[in-house]
Amino acid sequence: MTLIILEGPDCCFKSTVAANLSKELKYPIIKGSSFELATSGNEKLFEHFNKLADVDNVIIDRFVYSNLVYAKKFKDYSILTEQQLRFIENKIKTKAKVAYLHADPKIIKERLSIRGDEYIEGKDIDLILDLYREVMSNAGLHTYSWDTGQWDSDEIVKDLIYLLEY
Repeated sequence: MTLIILEGPDCCFKSTVAANLSKELKYPIIKGSSFELATSGNEKLFEHFNKLADVDNVIIDRFVYSNLVYAKKFKDYSILTEQQLRFIENKIKTKAKVAYLHADPKIIKERLSIRGDEYIEGKDIDLILDLYREVMSNAGLHTYSWDTGQWDSDEIVKDLIYLLEY
């Protein structure tokens, strides 16, 4: 029973790593957190994450930690309470592998200028990275971290598969 959770700001290979892991492991990918979900209210948000905590052998592209980051940036978004967060973490602590993918702000801004994004602009990246540092340092689950300015997506996938085997 494994739950692979990919977290981190935009343009840090989460979707690419998820797709490559899915190919290798034959695990489905589930979108865990989204801007649309964050406007649905706290109860629906908690219900969604709580249901995801019950699934096995899946890859979750953004989960509770992304909710905490983006809800702090976009003040009208719903956010999990500390109690709800710890409840979910306790449910998955024995099966979850959390991968935090990040990069230097300059690298993310450059990638973002090429890719574009409906919600996030280059000027948002420093704040988002600060929020992720805060949220991930307070995470109740062991977290593995990769700087995607130093590691490419294939190397991260190989490392994650290795971590799953041991």
